[in-house]
Amino acid sequence: MMKRTKTILTTGGLALVLAGTGAGVAAAQTSTTPAPAAPGSTTPATPTHPGKSAKHHGGQLRRVEHGEFTVHTKTGDKTLDAQRGVVTAVNAGSVTVKSQDGFSATYTLNPTTKVHKGKQTATTAQITTNDRVRVLADKAGATATRIGDAGPAK
Repeated sequence: MMKRTKTILTTGGLALVLAGTGAGVAAAQTSTTPAPAAPGSTTPATPTHPGKSAKHHGGQLRRVEHGEFTVHTKTGDKTLDAQRGVVTAVNAGSVTVKSQDGFSATYTLNPTTKVHKGKQTATTAQITTNDRVRVLADKAGATATRIGDAGPAK
């Protein structure tokens, strides 16, 4: 799957978690075909743009603490966990993150876990205790797929 497609799916999924079913349906829809107007309606139908809802709710996305959402992949539906918080423990095989509301979860790290520290690509070995992170993980097995590391908590 292309990086842009993954980004759109991830952003759309987070918008679904935050904005609820109504806005999530607009973000998840992949067709750009205009919806038909209701019979007797004089208002023209407007096309749906994937990801538009995610841009609209960008302020809310920055405040996500934790949640889960489902995306459709080539092999079927996949449930993902998302969490933002501070690293409380880290070792070669896992990282534990605690959100501001007290929720804590441990994620498995593997060689395919992608890490970005600031705008640079990093390794799981560069994640340290007290770093502020955003984690995207496959719910099955709680395996981290992506970690955004913003550095030490203030």
